[in-house]
Amino acid sequence: MRQNISIALALTLALSATPQEETPKIKVSADPLTDEQVAVYRTVLGSYSNGSNTTLNVADKTETLDLSEDKECLKGIELESTSAAVVHRLDQRVTKMKKNMVLVDAETQQKKIEENDPQKLMKRAIDDGERVTDKQIGDSLTQAFGTGLFTFSEIAFDKQHHYAVLTYSFVCGGLCGHGNTIVLKKVKEGWRIGRTCRNWIS
Repeated sequence: MRQNISIALALTLALSATPQEETPKIKVSADPLTDEQVAVYRTVLGSYSNGSNTTLNVADKTETLDLSEDKECLKGIELESTSAAVVHRLDQRVTKMKKNMVLVDAETQQKKIEENDPQKLMKRAIDDGERVTDKQIGDSLTQAFGTGLFTFSEIAFDKQHHYAVLTYSFVCGGLCGHGNTIVLKKVKEGWRIGRTCRNWIS
């Protein structure tokens, strides 16, 4: 019995000593966005805001692009290989088209989102039996949307730069948000949104 325990312990120690694959550290590129990247981001923002005057908090840094669930939608588009561990800082060129678009630090904004999460109000109503009025719910949602964060991914272009693919998300709480994967096509006027591969709502 003791020998079995010793063998099991030795195996456990050996497995835990095996080097694990490390997640590559995300690096912020020192290079500014290209004019082409700026044009793609501006096209998506223009479509997303669709004439709204509500303030939109845009993360000042992109996230990595994950297209693992979009392969079917991207058939026929051969994307250039890009570094999965590099992101970019956005600059005023992306948001200057509208006064109500503000570049913000994602981590700072995330704290505001957590403070204003409408889920807290609902939890008090359900778990604590607190009486919650329709006005309180409405105000909570308005506040949540006001502090929500819009975040872009990196962009992947095809080899000829006729297509661009990216994802975006808007998060305003634990159960408050949505996002899309978008394919854009280059046209004479610039870029146009071609199709949406995947969207999610929480």
